[in-house]
Amino acid sequence: MNGPSRVLYISHSSPVPAKLGPSRRHYHILDQLSRFYEVHLLCLGTQLQAEMFASAFAGRIAGFDFALTQQKGAAKVIRKVWQTSISQCDFLPVLEPNLRRLCIEVTSSGSFDAIILSTVLLRDLPLPERVPIVGDTHNVEFDVLLRTSASAHSFMRRHYARCQAGPTLRAERRCAHNVDLLLANSDRDRQVFQQELGVQQVEVIPNGVDITEFSPAQTSGQPATVLFTGLMSYYPNQQAIRWFLDAVFPLLLKKVPNAKLVVAGARPPAWLTARSNSMLEVTGEVSDMRPYFERARVVIAPLMIGGGTRVKILEAQAMGRPVVSTSLGAEGLNMSDGHSILIADDARSFAEQVARLLTDDDFASKMSVNARKRVVSDYDWNRIGERLECVLHHNIGLTRRNAINLTPCDDLLVSDRQIC
Repeated sequence: MNGPSRVLYISHSSPVPAKLGPSRRHYHILDQLSRFYEVHLLCLGTQLQAEMFASAFAGRIAGFDFALTQQKGAAKVIRKVWQTSISQCDFLPVLEPNLRRLCIEVTSSGSFDAIILSTVLLRDLPLPERVPIVGDTHNVEFDVLLRTSASAHSFMRRHYARCQAGPTLRAERRCAHNVDLLLANSDRDRQVFQQELGVQQVEVIPNGVDITEFSPAQTSGQPATVLFTGLMSYYPNQQAIRWFLDAVFPLLLKKVPNAKLVVAGARPPAWLTARSNSMLEVTGEVSDMRPYFERARVVIAPLMIGGGTRVKILEAQAMGRPVVSTSLGAEGLNMSDGHSILIADDARSFAEQVARLLTDDDFASKMSVNARKRVVSDYDWNRIGERLECVLHHNIGLTRRNAINLTPCDDLLVSDRQIC
């Protein structure tokens, strides 16, 4: 083959701005693909996002098309309720008329060597035959719904999750069996896809972090400051911070009376904002999370629901901040409890671990150094991108443009357990 392979990357949300979990992964996957291939993006989003994307990726990819979102606000809620009532998966992007129309236009007017989907559930789009299709995944979606149905505080949320778990499982299984390769972001997710959905062609491409952008902070942070980050309209984040405030924070204040909690993330719920006081700062949306990592002495991830892996942990550790997490919060990450992260699953233990980091500077510094080393060795996006290129070459035969100073494919494929 002459020249690099031509790849169509279809995304259900814009890679820019790269602030939330899905968009951060989309951004970096697209960025890494553009290192090796001639890439065209087809994306669902807004006109503003299209303009921001054009500015961010100018000259880096072959072309892009944005399908403007039609299902918004109340109409979106009504459609999700309807899908649930008829026992259908309520993943709405695949039903967007503009995305379906553009999918046909782009694939009929261009010849691609592979199509990569930002989520395997996009496999229900009208895609051409005889083109290898790769499905990426952020989570095992039905598994997250099962966890929500068992752990959510709200009866209505538990009921919704129960109703959606079955339809989502069926949709996820159907889509996963109709791609040539499935990408999971952790070994745990790979095992669920293989064991629960019977999908065998699964490779791990973990979430990562830009280790240059998120470099170690120059100070140890403000005294006794604890940070939680995340999109606060996302229910697992709401549940996590409610548990920390109600069960953990009172115990922490007994040990560290001057402790302060900062919750940084867009669209916080009214109940959380109403609790703001001298010990609880709720920021709302911030343009850059790095100054908040610099302020913090400790970063927490007290999650009880979720899937995939938490990029917020990797970003904190890349900036040299020690992290306390629940087992689920740290799930899928190659981190050792007591060495590069502290794990606690009950309120008393969680408070004790946070207090230890706030009061023992030598221990906190040791944890920070260990965590940064782990992130650099295992979660640098450039190294992950090299593994992605090797996986795509090995499984579907894509050809990269000439590149130098890359780790040999055989080494990356053999060591994937270490990377993820």
